[in-house]
Amino acid sequence: MINFIKDNWLGLVTCIVIAIPSWLLGKRFPIIGGAVIAIIIGMCIALFWNNKGKATTGIKFTSKYILQGAVVLLGFGMNLSVVLVTGKQSLPIIVCTIATSLFIAWALHRVMNIPKNIYTLIGVGSSICGGSAIAATAPIINADDNEVAQSISVISSITSLLLLYFQF
Repeated sequence: MINFIKDNWLGLVTCIVIAIPSWLLGKRFPIIGGAVIAIIIGMCIALFWNNKGKATTGIKFTSKYILQGAVVLLGFGMNLSVVLVTGKQSLPIIVCTIATSLFIAWALHRVMNIPKNIYTLIGVGSSICGGSAIAATAPIINADDNEVAQSISVISSITSLLLLYFQF
């Protein structure tokens, strides 16, 4: 455990330093949300911090295991009986939405030559639950960190633009 902390502390602290202000700002500006704010902060930091060195392993650990754990914890907050009743009523809509989204992502992949993992992640993220779905799907399709980051950035950007659009 001590070796783990020694090897990963810089990356873990970096993620905490991004996560806490993003979460607080996301509560203050819910239309934007903490995830989008964290992505923007991370992109700004990446502009200036070219050599992550010792922080890389901690950042990868956080983006892989902590993020997946957070998705699981989100599920614990759901009432199973409500999910079953609602799911039964809306299952046809859910299936059609996911199928349409995945088809559009596949078509864009063919037209724009988007890499397979990225189009899959964007299709899943746009039809299910955004970044949470991307984080859950990435290990299944063996997506690398750059593909996950690109997909989450695309989905978060589109979501932010649509939220702003729907306000008017």
